[in-house]
Amino acid sequence: MTCALVMSSFDIPTHSMSGFLLRYIATRVEPFQLYGPLARRPFFTAIAPAADVIIADGHGEMDELSAQGESLIWKAGQYNVREVQGKVIKLLACQTGAVLGPDLVQHGARCFMGYDDDIAWIVDSSYYGQPWDDPYAKACILPVMDSLQALLDGKTCGEAIAIERAGYLANAQATDFPLLRACLEFNERHSVLIGDPTATIRSRPRVSLPAPPPLLI
Repeated sequence: MTCALVMSSFDIPTHSMSGFLLRYIATRVEPFQLYGPLARRPFFTAIAPAADVIIADGHGEMDELSAQGESLIWKAGQYNVREVQGKVIKLLACQTGAVLGPDLVQHGARCFMGYDDDIAWIVDSSYYGQPWDDPYAKACILPVMDSLQALLDGKTCGEAIAIERAGYLANAQATDFPLLRACLEFNERHSVLIGDPTATIRSRPRVSLPAPPPLLI
């Protein structure tokens, strides 16, 4: 089984989130990764059925996930169930936990983790080439990366989302910036787990880059 890692990068939010996934997660999973122009449904359908975990960022509505250029990846009730059956799914996209997440679990996903409202963070565009160094984005996104690292270590989905929520709250308590605190507390309230909290995936070895990835353009 492989990991289907889908990283959109066509606007400021997706570029920021995908930068963190490249920095912290991509080195730990198999090289079947869809970044930028590859983050589209035809390529996704080729790798998703063989995956045990799907991690995707993009834009969301309550019942759908879109990736590169807002191309549709999933819409509730309108996909091949082989893409979801038996899988752990983490979507870094707004609102997908409201309708799409429950639909994926109903059609065989073991566990869905995502957000039943928007996911909020602050992006400083001066860090466009190295989004992982953006201090405001780090406060909001590193809890997500810590959660994914735990999942890839073999922790349960319940343990992984607890790490994410605890990270949001710890960073909220540590900042004196009201807007950042509001983003962190909002994300903590709206992070959801649907399905089996004891679900796990095959653990992957810890691999870290000796240096950050090249500047993104």
